[in-house]
Amino acid sequence: MFPLSMVGGMLALALAEPALAGGVCNSTLPSPRAAKGSPNIVLFLTDDMDKLLGGWTPMKKTTKVLSQQGATANNWFIHTPVCCPSRGELLTGRYFHNINTHNYPGAPGCMSVAAGDLFYNDWYFAPHLQQAGYTVGIFGKHLNNDNPTCPPPGVDRWFANGGGNYYDPTFSWASAGTAASSVQFSNCTYNKGSCYSTSIIGNTSLAWVKEVLAQPESTRKPFFAYVAVKAPHIQDGAGWPITLPAPWYSMNDSSLFPGLQAPRTPNWNASCPDHHWLIRQQPPMTDEQAQRSDALYRARWLALMSVDDLVDEFVSTLTAAGVAQSTYFLFTSDHGFRFGQYRMPEGKWNTYDNDLRIPMVVRGPGIALNTAFDHVASNVDTMPTILGLAGLATPESMDGKSLAHLLVTNRAAAPAATAAHLDALEAGDAAPWRSELLVEYYGLGNVVRYEHLEDTGNNTFRTLRIVDPTAPTGLQNAKYAEFVAAANWNHTLPPQEYELFDLDADPWELKNIYSAASAEVKTELAARVERLFRCKGSTCN
Repeated sequence: MFPLSMVGGMLALALAEPALAGGVCNSTLPSPRAAKGSPNIVLFLTDDMDKLLGGWTPMKKTTKVLSQQGATANNWFIHTPVCCPSRGELLTGRYFHNINTHNYPGAPGCMSVAAGDLFYNDWYFAPHLQQAGYTVGIFGKHLNNDNPTCPPPGVDRWFANGGGNYYDPTFSWASAGTAASSVQFSNCTYNKGSCYSTSIIGNTSLAWVKEVLAQPESTRKPFFAYVAVKAPHIQDGAGWPITLPAPWYSMNDSSLFPGLQAPRTPNWNASCPDHHWLIRQQPPMTDEQAQRSDALYRARWLALMSVDDLVDEFVSTLTAAGVAQSTYFLFTSDHGFRFGQYRMPEGKWNTYDNDLRIPMVVRGPGIALNTAFDHVASNVDTMPTILGLAGLATPESMDGKSLAHLLVTNRAAAPAATAAHLDALEAGDAAPWRSELLVEYYGLGNVVRYEHLEDTGNNTFRTLRIVDPTAPTGLQNAKYAEFVAAANWNHTLPPQEYELFDLDADPWELKNIYSAASAEVKTELAARVERLFRCKGSTCN
């Protein structure tokens, strides 16, 4: 079904045969022609890729083709540090409290995300692009479960799974208006026929883009491509699950990152008796646990090298086609990670910056080269920003805000439709950008990884992350968190525990200063996090 090319170390021949025929999928709705000169947009999304602990370091090619050609975020956070909620938030532009199953009983649940009709018919991003004349392709990991077999509303090409396996993965495949199939890739020209997920996703998404670009320019639509890889997530399983690199970046190749260890940050294997119960009860890591964590760290870098190849090949292909200069590229992750911080050998699920800080790089017409920006933002702002780059207003259904007008500083170089929208947006919104954001998480229950308990029901929290140079000393770069039991997910009862960190004085969050804070500060912070936790749409900051 997919005759795909061999290109360097990333892309290799992979032919798929449909394993299961489905019904005929709905066609996309008729749409008007896109505004003249509307840009193409590509979103690259990784899984579990940290920013704080060196996750970006192996991305040498991506640094060259994206970072040095665009803008890098210094304060991009995740709203919920676990896979499905994070992805649900990105795909809808809504906060977790506005998409969770507690507030929408009866909907299918994906880690408490209401992944049913409301998600796709009322909240999903794609119809907004489709009705603006875009063709939309989804490739790779979507939600972890409860993904549809057919393309969701607004999507023209659907090639998706819940992450699946690194080798011989299976995807749902369909074009709007055609029969759906389940396809498995297991007949590659390398590795005894066993195909690698990142290569498959890269090949398939590039094949679709080339198909779009082959259409006559007079009728060709601008495209949006969502390219979401499994890497560097672990391959789930018992024992010591680890990330699986491509065979051409083998763990057995001693020339690749020899002796690499996870960073021994001040909070690595650190005892923190004044932190939340989950942290203070952690036993020290054993030598074997630390060694396994280091091996995972190296495996992740090796897997990210294939992602680096994918991005480089994507940009090179669009450059050769003469459309890179009219394309916005975004690169981000669904949350951070840890490797021994607070004595936990791996994982996410917590309120600390190694779990919350993620990469975000944006390149495209009108964005200054090799720059950085400090605006405080999260994955909830990703889709509003993408829509803004397409020249579209943020829908009322979304809680996030567009940064497009802050990123595209050279309006003369921007596409006309984008520039006109951003000029109007800027003229109508003189309010300063936010200086704090909400993080919220519902504990998944007892999660044990590498012989450590790393999540529990009482790890349900809401957090206020502050980055405000005008705030009083101690609160300019701060974090306030409230912890409750899972049954108190809506925070109607008082918190069981609190944390407060001054990250200017304590960047590795080792000293909880909540008990020393004044009653006035405690009351104010509680009110601020409560307001954001109840917000919806325009009432969010």
